[in-house]
Amino acid sequence: MKRLSDRAPATSFRGYVDVNAFEEVLACNIKDVIADFCLVDAEIIQSYVSNELHGNMDEIVSSCAELFFKGHTLSYARSAAISTALGQPPCVVLDMEFAHDVVSVDFKLILGEFSVGVHINRVLLEELPEADFDPHFFAKIVTSARLRPLPPRFRSPYCPTDSLRH
Repeated sequence: MKRLSDRAPATSFRGYVDVNAFEEVLACNIKDVIADFCLVDAEIIQSYVSNELHGNMDEIVSSCAELFFKGHTLSYARSAAISTALGQPPCVVLDMEFAHDVVSVDFKLILGEFSVGVHINRVLLEELPEADFDPHFFAKIVTSARLRPLPPRFRSPYCPTDSLRH
């Protein structure tokens, strides 16, 4: 695991570490938000995305996230699309952002008919953390952004067992 160089404090980490581990940490921590989001009628979501009603989508995402994360930590990035593959049901792809402490993560939330996915596009660091930036350190940051501890059934191996909040 390489530490980011001191010359590039606000840089992407994609070339340095396993992105799948970071995606797992993020996905585990937003499962309750996604569960809340899935209570919204799929046709309404598809209509908002198709008609580019970003304000409405922002309100839905904000109301789902406000129960679990500190204000404006997890937000809709005002871009969405409906992905259609031949022979596959459509899926909604939302651009999202997680920003807390020294980390800002741009990611896509993919909502399929029977599955949900998280794809990290970019991670930016405002300053170099004191420790190496690895999935465990990222899990501590994401956990500290939550209003309530992560339920045990949602934890990934990278998530700390105790809840750090500040």
